[in-house]
Amino acid sequence: MPSSNDPERRRRSIAIVGATGGIGRAIVETFLSENVALYLSGGARFDELRKLVPPKNGASIRAFRADLASVDGAAKLVGEFLAALRTDQRTDRPTLDGLVVASGVDLMTPDNKALDFAARLEKAWRIDVASTISIARGLSGALSEREDGSTGGCVLFGWSGVARGQEGETSQIYAACKGAVVAFAKSLAQELAPKVRVNSISPGWIKTTWGEIASPKARARAERDSLLGRWGTAREVAAAVRFLLSESSAFVNGVDLPIDGGFSVARDK
Repeated sequence: MPSSNDPERRRRSIAIVGATGGIGRAIVETFLSENVALYLSGGARFDELRKLVPPKNGASIRAFRADLASVDGAAKLVGEFLAALRTDQRTDRPTLDGLVVASGVDLMTPDNKALDFAARLEKAWRIDVASTISIARGLSGALSEREDGSTGGCVLFGWSGVARGQEGETSQIYAACKGAVVAFAKSLAQELAPKVRVNSISPGWIKTTWGEIASPKARARAERDSLLGRWGTAREVAAAVRFLLSESSAFVNGVDLPIDGGFSVARDK
């Protein structure tokens, strides 16, 4: 087991679930130049993780393929993360300094849009809610395993529409699922305090892949709904995640941070 003076022991370990999505990839990129150990998971676009090349003296990367459509898949990923941490840290009680669960189902793909409401809700609940809860709970022990007085950080993902509401079947599904995640994050913060800080981030209209191909009507609405009159970027969301996993947010716990340009409090237009 490395001593407390071993540089490898001091290296932060951060797990990012959903690392191949637009926001997830931006989160990974914010840490690539740091001396951290990254444990990343991806689904259909898993091969993109293999192409990541950190700069010299930057992050180390371990990549895992994950199927989060079932709790069993989420539990398998937790087991793989923990096994890798044990091997890398050479201890049966590994420490995880940060966890980000940015995975989620895209209900706007042609296949998902073709499903009826009940099937879309059930699919979103499994991926966005049940798997998120399973992963956060499964890794809470490693997040809590620290003796140096520091706190572990956990960031989960909600949606800014939860606070304000939005019409449409897709919005109803997202509001129900992401609202559940936000509520869970607050309860988990109480459970794991004071060793772990648990917060959630609720993005608004963020220009990821879907935003690039959105209809003119959708683009106009995104700009109208934001008090800043524009889409947000994945990098802006990633910057908030980085803040919540840093010592700069050492007294921030149990909050939901909207990254939405003011959408959640916007005046009706």
